[in-house]
Amino acid sequence: MNPLVTKKPDAAAGEQQVLARVLKEAIKSGKYTLGTKEVISEMKTSKMVILAAATSNRSHEQDALAREAEKNKVAVVKVDRSSAQLGRMMGRPFRVSAIALRSVAEVDYRALVGSAPPAKTAA
Repeated sequence: MNPLVTKKPDAAAGEQQVLARVLKEAIKSGKYTLGTKEVISEMKTSKMVILAAATSNRSHEQDALAREAEKNKVAVVKVDRSSAQLGRMMGRPFRVSAIALRSVAEVDYRALVGSAPPAKTAA
């Protein structure tokens, strides 16, 4: 291999680094909620929801989460990680299928969602 040729990291690897940074910041600040039912109830104060890719027979909870997210204009990011992997990333000894983030840096939001966060209106 030519030492002058550097290999660019692919987009998926970059997204995983952003995800790890966002979750680390959420843990540090404490501005997150774990679990599908809890995330649904905290949707009004959330900026973003991270959803595990492999959530088994909980489609009705996912549907409720998607409806509530759309109603509150909250971005839902489905990551290519299992709920067990998300739990480990959050430092928990259990599976985590959904994470609501109440605080996300705009640059990280753009990297994960692809657009600027919508302005929330007071209801």
